[in-house]
Amino acid sequence: MTNSPNNVILTVRQLRAHFPVRRGMFGRTRGRVRAVDGVDFTLARGRTLGLVGESGSGKTTIARALLRLAPTAQVSGAVTFDGHDVFAAGDRALRRLRRRMQIIFQDPVGSLNPRMTVQHIVAEPLMVHSVVPRRRRAYRVGQLLERVGLSPGCGGRYPHEFSGGQRQRIGIARALAGEPDFIVCDEPVSALDVSIQAQILNLLKDLQAELGLSYLLIAHNLAVVQHMADEVAILYLGRIVETAPAAELLSGGGARHPYTESLLAAIPKPDPSRRRSCEPLSGEMPSPLAPPSGCAFHPRCPLTRRAAAVLPAKQQHILVTERASTVIAHRCIADTPHLEPVSDNPHHSHACLLRQDMKASSAGIEHPH
Repeated sequence: MTNSPNNVILTVRQLRAHFPVRRGMFGRTRGRVRAVDGVDFTLARGRTLGLVGESGSGKTTIARALLRLAPTAQVSGAVTFDGHDVFAAGDRALRRLRRRMQIIFQDPVGSLNPRMTVQHIVAEPLMVHSVVPRRRRAYRVGQLLERVGLSPGCGGRYPHEFSGGQRQRIGIARALAGEPDFIVCDEPVSALDVSIQAQILNLLKDLQAELGLSYLLIAHNLAVVQHMADEVAILYLGRIVETAPAAELLSGGGARHPYTESLLAAIPKPDPSRRRSCEPLSGEMPSPLAPPSGCAFHPRCPLTRRAAAVLPAKQQHILVTERASTVIAHRCIADTPHLEPVSDNPHHSHACLLRQDMKASSAGIEHPH
């Protein structure tokens, strides 16, 4: 995705987060879990980037890695926040950056200390980052609670005395306490009742409009992403396979990568007589400990099977699984795809080898819609 250099607040280049697998008496490394394997994206000021993928695709690991909250991972690449190299920052510089880079966690219960009052929970960032003088902390906490829709007088209560939606509001107030510019929203409504989700999402949008916040929204619910995001990045097995403006990607016919198409096809349609435009996703995501060669999506991809039917034998490959053997396009198992822009839209990129290949296009498999 393309943003003006002067307007970019976050740049991520070739981010990798690998977890060593140690076994045996001496704890020798026997392999690596490639949770994130070469991710690039940018985020503009005041905008929201939605990061979408199945469970286990690496969404939360990306967020924790770029915030330097993944101590057990072997992290590499480059993360630049407002001109500052996050990975090169020392302790003092990192503390200053973390005041401006906050996170709202998925589980409002587990993210709040049950032995601390709401007053102390929200005041802690004020103290750590010296945001306001000590004598003004209580007043500032009241302001923050009121801003997220809670009574300023509830600071003396404990997290268990609140509902799930109220606890998430407390988490949002805590994130705002440091006066950040960028917030990671890690599945901020997935643990909440549907009736409460819209309230929290609208609160986040109001705060963004008022304070000029930039969000990295992690979600698996495409309806949430459509409501919140300006741009979308689709993640599969630690790699981004498609990026585009949200309005374009989530509309009918906007997707170019078969994984994105399958995610969209899985959304229930209100009209039962309406036929799906492509096959729903089947099978399980491969293990990041031993990812497939070439395009990681090829074992589940319906497009590569359709392509093989019209390709000569030397361009075919027989994929053998536990259940069956399938003929797929050889290129999908031999070559690693990279994001390339769509010819008529530089803001839309995808990493499907077959759709990037002009020969495949002429074979009649360019787009099923």
